[in-house]
Amino acid sequence: MKKLLSILCVAVITLTAASCKKETIVAPGAQTFFPKATNWTTTDGGFTYSADVSMPEIDSYFDNNGAVLVYNDLGNGEYEALPSVYGGISYRFTYTGGHVYLDAQNSDGNSITPKPPTLNLKVVLVD
Repeated sequence: MKKLLSILCVAVITLTAASCKKETIVAPGAQTFFPKATNWTTTDGGFTYSADVSMPEIDSYFDNNGAVLVYNDLGNGEYEALPSVYGGISYRFTYTGGHVYLDAQNSDGNSITPKPPTLNLKVVLVD
């Protein structure tokens, strides 16, 4: 009886494993862009600066389904992912259709922030 039960269990397990459906997951595509943040403005007396980087490639699809990654080009092939603190200035980003918005603020949060220089960015759109 034990042999029959063992054979039956092995048969059920074999049939179950053979009927498993394997899924193929296709890796997402990515597009890379290298815009500049140049138009820094402030509305609070210099505590926070903001820049609007035009990115028409961020359409409604990316707004709803994709991912946007932003990096600050430090030079010499080095990139630092935002949000980050660089040179005592805290940088962060948000995005919406057609735009990446950057904010820069002194890392202590209480001091006047010097106007940021032009930032060379690397923007990666992952779908």
